[in-house]
Amino acid sequence: MPDADVRAFESTVTLRSLVRVPVERAGAPLVIALHGWGMSDRSFHRWLTPAIERGGLSWWIPRGILPCEVRQKKIGYAWYVFDGDQDHLRASMDQSRAYLAGLAATARRSLRPSSITLLGFSQGAYLGSYVALTRPDLFDKFVGCCGRPKAEFVEDLGAAANLQILIQTADRDDAVRPELIEKGVAPLREAGLRVMERSYDAVHKLTPEMALDAAEFAR
Repeated sequence: MPDADVRAFESTVTLRSLVRVPVERAGAPLVIALHGWGMSDRSFHRWLTPAIERGGLSWWIPRGILPCEVRQKKIGYAWYVFDGDQDHLRASMDQSRAYLAGLAATARRSLRPSSITLLGFSQGAYLGSYVALTRPDLFDKFVGCCGRPKAEFVEDLGAAANLQILIQTADRDDAVRPELIEKGVAPLREAGLRVMERSYDAVHKLTPEMALDAAEFAR
């Protein structure tokens, strides 16, 4: 039986972002905010609205690079694919890391922010921790909400000694339990990194209180 006709093809995904820059404050601190699995730049923007409307910060909310079906006829977005294999996970994360590093470099040139904070919720927090800890040359601060820092993927945690870190946990989070997040925080503390932790009476969601606290941390 002849071999099957296998054809390779390339596809292009349009990557969108929401960018909000306060015209009254040139060089304002910038927050690059990463949504969770199945969300979009617009849905995450709604969660962040209380912090955005307070003013004083620039915001860049990119859309995840991987479209995914959340439920019938509804498309959300993801930052990486996880099939249980850690090597595959890291390779998938590396794709998003390259994209986010490009965004940060572009922001440094065009917006000239006084600092850049990488904020991530859930899947965005897992990815964001990996990106910020491995590219401390691009990011000044990291906020991880309802996601475990992926410390085991970072070869030299000490290189991120100047990175300021805020970890937000939800007491009623059944998706990513606080004790699981703490397992990712412990190696950071052991490496001497500056980690602030705050807990909230909340489920698996970035609440208005969390958003406001993250914005205050980013200033």
